[in-house]
Amino acid sequence: MKPQVIGRDRELAVLTGQLERPGGTVLLCGEAGIGKSALAHHVLDLAAAKGITALRGQAHPLHAGLAYAPIVAAVRPLLAELTEFDGLAHLGTLLADPRLPAATPTGDAELDRTHMFEAVARLVERFAPAVFFVDDLHWADRGTVELVHYLGRNTAGVLVLAAYRPGEADSTLDDLAVTVRREGTELALAPLPDDAVAEIAQTLLSATPEPVFLRDVTRRAKGVPLFVTALVQGGGFTPAGAVPTIVRDVVLGRLRRLGEQERALAEIIAVAGEAATDELLRSLDTTADALRQLIVDGLITERPVGRRMAYQVAHPLYAEVAYAEMTIGERRQAHATVLEAVERIDPDDVLALAPHYREAASAAHPARAVAVMAEAGERASAMRAFDEAIRYFDAAIELAEPQQAVRLLEGVGRAHMSLGDPDAAAAAWTRGARLAERHDLAIPLALLRFRLAMLDSERQDAPSAGDRLADVRDVSLESAEVAIQKFIYTMRFGTLDDAKQLSAEMAAASGVTHPVAARAVTHFGQAILLVMDKRFAESVEQAEAAVDAARDSDIESPFYLQYFLLYVSILRLLNGDVAGSAGSAREAVRTGALVELPALACFEHYSLAGALYVAGDIEAAFAEVDAGVTAARKSQAPRCLVRILAMRAFLLAERGELSAAAAALAEARTAYPAPDQTLMDVLALAATAIALYLDEPCPSTPFDESRTYSDVFAVTMRGLYAGLAGLNTGDPAPAAAHAAARRLFDPQPPLMAAIGSRLDGLRLRDASLLADAVSRFEAMGATVLSAQAALEHSELTGSADGLPEIIDALTRAGAAHWVNRARRHARTLGIRVRAARQAGVLTRRESDVVRLLGEGLSNADIAGRLFLSGRTVETHLRSSYAKLGLSTRVALARWAAENLS
Repeated sequence: MKPQVIGRDRELAVLTGQLERPGGTVLLCGEAGIGKSALAHHVLDLAAAKGITALRGQAHPLHAGLAYAPIVAAVRPLLAELTEFDGLAHLGTLLADPRLPAATPTGDAELDRTHMFEAVARLVERFAPAVFFVDDLHWADRGTVELVHYLGRNTAGVLVLAAYRPGEADSTLDDLAVTVRREGTELALAPLPDDAVAEIAQTLLSATPEPVFLRDVTRRAKGVPLFVTALVQGGGFTPAGAVPTIVRDVVLGRLRRLGEQERALAEIIAVAGEAATDELLRSLDTTADALRQLIVDGLITERPVGRRMAYQVAHPLYAEVAYAEMTIGERRQAHATVLEAVERIDPDDVLALAPHYREAASAAHPARAVAVMAEAGERASAMRAFDEAIRYFDAAIELAEPQQAVRLLEGVGRAHMSLGDPDAAAAAWTRGARLAERHDLAIPLALLRFRLAMLDSERQDAPSAGDRLADVRDVSLESAEVAIQKFIYTMRFGTLDDAKQLSAEMAAASGVTHPVAARAVTHFGQAILLVMDKRFAESVEQAEAAVDAARDSDIESPFYLQYFLLYVSILRLLNGDVAGSAGSAREAVRTGALVELPALACFEHYSLAGALYVAGDIEAAFAEVDAGVTAARKSQAPRCLVRILAMRAFLLAERGELSAAAAALAEARTAYPAPDQTLMDVLALAATAIALYLDEPCPSTPFDESRTYSDVFAVTMRGLYAGLAGLNTGDPAPAAAHAAARRLFDPQPPLMAAIGSRLDGLRLRDASLLADAVSRFEAMGATVLSAQAALEHSELTGSADGLPEIIDALTRAGAAHWVNRARRHARTLGIRVRAARQAGVLTRRESDVVRLLGEGLSNADIAGRLFLSGRTVETHLRSSYAKLGLSTRVALARWAAENLS
């Protein structure tokens, strides 16, 4: 099917049905470009293929003085095929052909015209069955319209088809339309749905269009096939791109027929956009008659919005063309006119005002323009519309005073960071820092220097970061933003004493009379100070108070809430509230991206993955890690990639995929060759887990107490796994790392206390200590740790009590190594435990493959049974060997018989 006819199934069904028994009149109506002509010509082609005569005529605005021009064009080709002209004498008044017999005038003009109409009807009937089509009937003279009407009522075997635009019809055509609606068929063509637009685009391109391009075409074309075709064939116009010539001509043809008042009003509505309400139009002294005429003509639409009426140009491309036809000065003045009206009606409506201040430029008041556009930019950032935020910030910078410009450049940098362009962010922040230094703006300068220092550290430029920080070490904490940035940097690169001193300063810097952001920072400083003083329960209370303060609507930036939520998540995990830890991390993820630091954007997913792992849901943890990897790669900052890849390596090890775990760990180390201690702990955790499950010597990684509180999950879990490795191998290095971790948390918070009981129980072979650890982990909701400790208790005591439940818990968690270990233990006790078919460390398809292998089928037979390729079967088997820790086909078949039969 031709692209222009896609999406017209209903209309085609009506018209093809008419071709079965041609007769009567069908009118096609709709706006310019809606596809009337394409549909009609498609039907004519179908008619010709069926042996039906197809006659075509078209009216034209330049032929308005040529009576019956479309009729002449349609019937003239028929004369060449005639050999008998009897009864056609009166055609001579319409067609100059010497073969036609002369007709004697009757002296009655109306009667002579009727005779001519009759002659045309008889001529067309001679070639029936036939389709007689007249296009653009709205441009035809009155006689043509009346003759079309006559043919539809007075011919047999002839389908009269005509297309017209209802907004441009005269009274004669209106009368015809009324008659046809009563006696024939009128098909009103509506805009196409989005799926039809996509199909047209794909047909024209012979390929699936890019989503961004398709969204642009769909938005601009508004379902009009001519516009869709023109935009697609034009080749990727952006929203600010040129309008195709054919579209521009169609639109200008309509606009130029408007009166002066209607044209001016249409331009104002096009410029006003969402601000075009009845209240605004009244304030501009527009006339009701002009507005009504635009609505009747289909150029403007109206709709109720609450108690107001909203108006907009009926088609986006009409607005684009109207706007493009204005000079720059006319556009600026129009925007200034609209914003003055909006300021009078609702000066707090920033969303309505901002676009007009941006486009009005010098025609608007500079100070007010800066304030509005700055607020619009911050709102756009909060909504993650970062490109829009940059446009508003940049426009405001051109009009701003130095202090305002510095703040705006800081916002530009944040937006670029969110878009994954750290180079553009650094350029904006550097420009802002130079401007702040030139005008002696201490606090903005400190903030921007911290931004640049942290960005350098993200990109592994620590020496440069240290140099920048040296300039702001003594900056007061009067600014909450500076305090937080200084704290983040200190936790990453300072000593433990530095962190304590800064936390104390933050805790003392503000009181209840200070702004809400400062109060939030105060609570946060107190929380960190309490952690370092080993007062863990109190630290959670203060951290939660910081979160509550950060929820205040006066704090527009989501950074405070997100950052504090992450620390609450960490502290709740340390205090044994696993569900609460996951909840806080999940809220941080939902709140939005931590745009200031890419590593923190990844840390949201990292923290949630850690809590989900402890809760016993490794697959959900993997989903968060995958989201974190995506964010890390987008940020182009290697530091955050290291942490999330190391977490991925740890989870892969837990799932039994040790080769993949080693590859992920290697990639993490390659991404950031010289990580600081806050990354060393998570790298060491992954390396220790891999070595533990391979029964290999654990790596010797120094344990640095100064950065312990930067990543409590990694430090805590590293302490556990180092302890397990030390017990298994007798190697003093892992044991020393575990001992160092325990010393840091002495007195111990609940999670470390439970880990301590578990390791002491293993070291001393004390079943009561292991049972105590199981109870503690269960109370916390630490499902995977509880199941591990319960298995160790069963191994120590030889008791089978609860062993099936232990295996189920480990299986649900996806902890392959521990599942296999539990099954081996069950076999030594003579217990046969079968896994649920739909659960376990294997995927459903892997389980299907392994089950058939256990039944004795060859790889080729398995492939045939499951409709898979031989290579796919091999892939599933290799994955199953790795997950289950098995190395032979016989062992895998035995495992299948025991667990999947």
